[in-house]
Amino acid sequence: MKIRKINKYEIVDVIGQGSMGVVYKCIDTVLNRYVALKTLNLQLASNPEIRERFYREAKILANLTHTNIVQVYELKEFENFCYIVMEYLEGESLKSIITNKKPLSHLSKLEIARQIASGIAYAHSKGVIHRDLKPANIFIREDGVVKILDFGVAKLATSDMTAKGTILGTISYMAPEQLRGLDVDERSDIFSIGAIMYEMFSYNKPFHATSVTEVMSKIVNKTPDYIPRAPKDINGIIFKCLAKNPLERYQSAEELRTAIEELIAKQKQKKQKSKSFIDHSITSQILNVKEQIKKLKELKNKIDAHIKKAKQLLKEDNLKEAIKEAEKVLELDNANQEAEKIIEKAKRFLQLKQEQEKLKGKWIKEKLIEANEQYDSGNLIKACEICESILKVDPSNHDAKVIKSICIKKIKEFLERIE
Repeated sequence: MKIRKINKYEIVDVIGQGSMGVVYKCIDTVLNRYVALKTLNLQLASNPEIRERFYREAKILANLTHTNIVQVYELKEFENFCYIVMEYLEGESLKSIITNKKPLSHLSKLEIARQIASGIAYAHSKGVIHRDLKPANIFIREDGVVKILDFGVAKLATSDMTAKGTILGTISYMAPEQLRGLDVDERSDIFSIGAIMYEMFSYNKPFHATSVTEVMSKIVNKTPDYIPRAPKDINGIIFKCLAKNPLERYQSAEELRTAIEELIAKQKQKKQKSKSFIDHSITSQILNVKEQIKKLKELKNKIDAHIKKAKQLLKEDNLKEAIKEAEKVLELDNANQEAEKIIEKAKRFLQLKQEQEKLKGKWIKEKLIEANEQYDSGNLIKACEICESILKVDPSNHDAKVIKSICIKKIKEFLERIE
């Protein structure tokens, strides 16, 4: 595609390309923000099933408003294709993390699983079953927020749209009942989450084989090996999700999320204890109870002071210093939620500022080109006006000052000649 603009969306880059269409990174020229624009070639759209899947994904996502589900802004047609406009994400897919065996702590992996379960629990509460959960459809933003993508084969729990006996989705992560073409429900997504967690903690697929038939046979008949590098309680959650009988799995994604949250709390408690009690035997011999209480009070006062300062810096829009102050809190209390929220908020604001600065720089560059063109055409007053508009946005812009100065000088010379 050679076009550089689709309606109000200016194409910046290609994010991905496949047989069904292209996903572009675009700038919404009205709202000045990046978006992801997913297209479907209308040659494929002539296929009723493919077209319906594309439109169904947009409609389903448009009605799912949750932190862990990608947000849809618009669904339209343009020239020879139709498209969905979604929020633009920066980070990497879970598939990439697994493929590259990126070193993550058990706690980080559990947090990813918790957010997946949270997003799917919300979808289920709205009557939507995903049916194609896999690492490629899980995206981890740079700030650690998990986003669930691709509801293209999702099914409304009350819908009869998909014929019984039809298999849709990715084989390696499907539940046994889904492979048999039986009715699927929320517990089929739970099986898929279990398969994703297995791969996260082992870097191997739970039902790896050299052929599709063998994979399907393993899913239906075999139980994968326990994960040696994962603790017993993590294995326990994973294998409950992977139970062949849906009745033996977690009965809801909400129940799964609760189990993961309890395990995260236990892991954090262990981590906190191991840090808090380093050299405890030595300090207990030196300090009496009063001294320990005094230190705890001093620690609390330090934390409160850093939090107060971080909040004030945030109000003053001094974002980098606010982050530094909040990080000082985490050095003293690595589980302080208030400090984590301040850091998250400040980083989000910084990102927005950076994007605004990029757009501002682009606008100034275009205006300088326009001012030069007007100058070259002899439209000195128009060139001056353009430079004035630039200087209102960027008072120290040297190029705008120079062009304006030259234009004023030439106008004065012209007036002097007339007199």
